[in-house]
Amino acid sequence: MKLFTLLSISLLIAHFGYGQSTEYSLHLNSGFAAYQGRAAAQGGTALTVPDPFDVYLYSDREEPHTSNPYGTTLGLSYGLAAQAQRVTARGSLWGLQAGYEVLRSRARIRHVFDQVDFGSSSTGYTTMINRCTTAHPFFGHRFAIKRTQVDLTAGPEVSFLHRSHEKGEAKTDFSTYSTRLHHAHPDLDVRARVNATTSYQRLGLALGYSRGFTNHRKGQAGVRGEAYLQVFRLGLSYRL
Repeated sequence: MKLFTLLSISLLIAHFGYGQSTEYSLHLNSGFAAYQGRAAAQGGTALTVPDPFDVYLYSDREEPHTSNPYGTTLGLSYGLAAQAQRVTARGSLWGLQAGYEVLRSRARIRHVFDQVDFGSSSTGYTTMINRCTTAHPFFGHRFAIKRTQVDLTAGPEVSFLHRSHEKGEAKTDFSTYSTRLHHAHPDLDVRARVNATTSYQRLGLALGYSRGFTNHRKGQAGVRGEAYLQVFRLGLSYRL
C-alpha cells in the first residue's frame, strides 16, 4: 500500500511539472507462462490415482494428483490492467501498471499410477493455474519514429497470489483420468520485467517478459531445488 501511495502522490505532483504529460491507458494482455528451475517438471510428470480404501499408504492425500505440476511447457495466459505514466519533454517516462492475471503453465503427463494402470504410459497434460493481482512500477524512455511512439521500460513486478490449483487429464489404453487439486502458494511472487510498447494515436501493441525470483516449491516435503515462474506477454493498449 505504501508503494501505491507514494507513486500516486508523485504522479500528482509531477502533473504540474513543465513540459510533462500524464497518460492513462487500459491493457488487454495475453501470452504464455511456464516454470523454470531444478524443481520444475523438465521432462514430464506422472499422475497418481490412490486407492480410496488404502488408508495406510495414502492417509495424507486421497485425491488424484500430479507428481510435479510445475511444468516447463508454456500455457496460455491472460489478464487486464490499467496504467498511468508521466512522459517528459525529453522522452523520459515512469509510471505504474496494475491489474489482474490468470497465469497458466503445463506439464506433460507421461505415466499413470493406480490399481490397474500401474505405471502405464499415457498422453495428456496438467495445467497449473495461478490467479493473481499484479503491480508493476516502471521507468524508461520514449522514442518517436515519425508518427509512431515506442516506449522501452523496465522495473520490478510484485504479484499477489490469490489461488493456485492444478487441472489435468491423462489417457491410457485402459481408461481416462483427471485431477483437480488446490495447492499451497507463496503470498507474493517477485519478478523483474521489461516491456516494449509501440503506439499509433490511441492504440498500441505491447510486448513484455517477466522473470520470477520467488520459489513456488519452497517448503514442500522432499523437494530439492527451485521453481520460478516466467511470463511472456503480448497485449493491446488503449490510451484514454
